Amino acid sequence: TYTRCTYEKGEVVQGSQEDWIEMMKCEYTENGNAITCWEANVVPGYEITKLRANGTEERNLSAAITPEAGKFYDITLDKDKGYTDDGQGNYIVTTAEGLKAVADIANNGNLGINITLTENINLTDMEWTPIGTNYNNAYTGIFDGNGKTITGLTVTGSDQYAGLFGRIGSGGTVKNVVLEGVQITSDNSLGSVGGVAGYSYGNIEYCSVSGSVSVSGISDVGGVVGYQVGGSITGCSSSATVKGTQRAGGMAGVTNSGASLTGCYATGDVTVENDGTDTYFAGGVVGSNGSSCTLKACYAWGSVTGSGSGTVYTGGVTGSNDLGTLTACYHAKGTVKGSDGATGGVAGRNYKGLMPYGGIITACYWGGNGQEQGIGEDQVGTGGTTMVTDSNWSGAKDAMNDALQSAGSEWQYELTGALPTLKKQ
Repeated sequence: TYTRCTYEKGEVVQGSQEDWIEMMKCEYTENGNAITCWEANVVPGYEITKLRANGTEERNLSAAITPEAGKFYDITLDKDKGYTDDGQGNYIVTTAEGLKAVADIANNGNLGINITLTENINLTDMEWTPIGTNYNNAYTGIFDGNGKTITGLTVTGSDQYAGLFGRIGSGGTVKNVVLEGVQITSDNSLGSVGGVAGYSYGNIEYCSVSGSVSVSGISDVGGVVGYQVGGSITGCSSSATVKGTQRAGGMAGVTNSGASLTGCYATGDVTVENDGTDTYFAGGVVGSNGSSCTLKACYAWGSVTGSGSGTVYTGGVTGSNDLGTLTACYHAKGTVKGSDGATGGVAGRNYKGLMPYGGIITACYWGGNGQEQGIGEDQVGTGGTTMVTDSNWSGAKDAMNDALQSAGSEWQYELTGALPTLKKQ
C-alpha cells in the first residue's frame, strides 16, 4: 500500500504501527505540471490517524484512513501546531504559535510542564500573556531555551507580574534563552517587571536580555527579573534600558531572602524617578539587595540615575545593600547620580538598621562614574570598596579574582580590553 503526502520532513509512522517507515521522494507529471511528493509504504488494515517526523513532531490527518493493499491514497495533514508533547508533561516548541499555545496550556492548570525550544521564535506583533499569571499560579517546570532566541516579546497593560514569565515558583527553572527586542511595561502600582520574569522564587540560568529593549514599571523592575526571592540568577546578562519609580536594577529590581546573583552583568541604563517623599532605590546590578542575599562576580556598565523629592539610594552596583554580601563586583563606564549623601560608586548605602554592622563588601571597585566615595550612607564596610583612578583595571582584576578564589567561586575576571569581563573556569 502506498500513501502519498506533501509533508517533506524525515520519516513517518502509522498511528497503530510500531515500525518506522521511511518516506521516499517521488516526482511525476500531471496535466503537464511537474509534481513533487513524498511516499511511504504502509501495512494494510491499520487505521492511520497521524504522521510523525523526526521522532517527535506529529501531524494529524484531516481524516483517518484504513488503507487497502495495492491502492494509492492522497492524504491531507492538519496545520502544524508548532509544538509536540510526549504525554508526560514535556513539550517541544518550534513556532511562535506553538509557544503561545503551550503557554496557554501551562496557565490553564499545568504549570509544572517542561518546555524546550528547538527553533528561534519571533513574537513580533503578538501580545504575550506571561506564563504564571499570579500569586497562586507560578511556573514550577523547566523551561530550556536551548540557546534559541525569542524576538519581539511584548507585554503591556496592568499585569502585576510581567515578563516572558509572570511568576516562577520555587523549584522552577528558566535557562538558556536569549530575549531580543523586548518591550515590557506595567502600570500596576504593585507590579514586578522583568525581561525573563516579573517575580521569581526559582532559578534563572544563562539567559540574556539584549538588543533594542525596554523594561519599565512602577514598583520593582529589572532587566532580567523584577523581584527575586531566594533562588538564584547565574550567568545572565542584560542590555535592557530599565525604568522604574521605586526599585530598579540592571539585572534585578529587588533580591530578598537569600537570593544569589553570580557571574552576571548589565550594560543598560537604569533610572528611578519619583516625586514622592519616601525612599527609593536604583542600582546598576540590583536596586535593593536584601538580607542574606549575595552578589558575586557581577558588574554594570550603564548609567544609574535616581531623582525625585524623596531619597533615592543610588549605586553603581546596588542602591542599597541591606545586610547582604557583595564580592568582587564593580561599576564602570556610565555615570552614577542620585540623592546627596545617598549615592556611591558601588552602593548607595550599606544598610545596618539597628545592627552594629552593615552588609559585607569585599573587593568591589568603581571608576569613572563621577562618584568620589564607594558607599553613600551607612559607610560600614567602605574598606571593601576601591576607586580605580587611572583607568588601569589590572590590579582590580587581580584583587577580585583573589576574592573569588577565596570564596570558592568558579568565576574569574579576564582583562582582554579596557575593562574586566567574566569567564567561568
